[in-house]
Amino acid sequence: MGWVGVLCLTLLAVACESPTLPLPPPSAPYVSTQGLPPGQVRLASPRGAEPNAVIVIYNNDPNIPLDHRVGGAQADGNGTWDAVVYANSGDVLDVSQQFGTATSPTTNVRVP
Repeated sequence: MGWVGVLCLTLLAVACESPTLPLPPPSAPYVSTQGLPPGQVRLASPRGAEPNAVIVIYNNDPNIPLDHRVGGAQADGNGTWDAVVYANSGDVLDVSQQFGTATSPTTNVRVP
């Protein structure tokens, strides 16, 4: 095997041992209440996530019933997503994305 073959094998071995990059948090979404009943908001983010990622939204407000604190969506092939969740003005929402076995850090969004 020549030096080119050894170099290729070495690069392949190093690439296999390199850790994968962590999944970044999704971009902060737009928040809207237009056309929704009180206590609900729409979050939308054009190209704000990894393509086809699962978006998880958690409302930290202890006054929101447990079965309404978690919402989500799946991003399309361009990373665009939107979701309607239970939230009130002042609530803080933690938005993260999951792709494969990786979960991103959260993006905190305060509902205006």
